[in-house]
Amino acid sequence: MLMDAFIAGDVYIDYPFEDAKFRYHKKSGKVYRRFYGQAEVEIEPSSSLYHDAISTGTQITPEEYLRDPS
Repeated sequence: MLMDAFIAGDVYIDYPFEDAKFRYHKKSGKVYRRFYGQAEVEIEPSSSLYHDAISTGTQITPEEYLRDPS
């Protein structure tokens, strides 16, 4: 994952290995996670699952973040 995306603005990541998606809100520095089919929750930026997703997940659009795989 390109770290430039985090500098540019909000980042959305799909991590299908764990059926999870992540949202980084640049202005607040907060990180949110939503498992497929569930509501998002705020998580600590130090979460190991989040860092795994940054390393091997796929950057997605805000619309894809809200959509669950079929």
